[in-house]
Amino acid sequence: MTEHRLKIGGYRVLFLVLMMFPVFIGTVCFASSFKEGKRLYLHYCTPCHGKKGNGKGFNARYLDPRPANHTDSVLMGKRTDGDLFDVIYGGGKAGGKSPLMPPWGETLSEDEIKSLIIYLRWLCRCHGPG
Repeated sequence: MTEHRLKIGGYRVLFLVLMMFPVFIGTVCFASSFKEGKRLYLHYCTPCHGKKGNGKGFNARYLDPRPANHTDSVLMGKRTDGDLFDVIYGGGKAGGKSPLMPPWGETLSEDEIKSLIIYLRWLCRCHGPG
């Protein structure tokens, strides 16, 4: 009887480990994507949007309209991840925003753009609609 319980207990442990594996992998992937998104943001986006994402980069004063404030949760909360992807990929003009924002679709991969979106969501402390 004891051996039977141990076998069942072992299966329970295995079951729990297998159930937690996707959570662990998802967390690792998210952390990796977040770091990559931050690195890309600091490299490509800060000249206009600023290191804090508040739209006050060193080039912002020369731009009209001003760059978006990515820390504004109300503004950013109205934009879906798809909207953000389209603007990053195709530039401001493609998203109905400033034509001064360059398209990054030929520079960044799809995964890199998705990493940027993860970082943008962290900056605004928000999620898109839906």
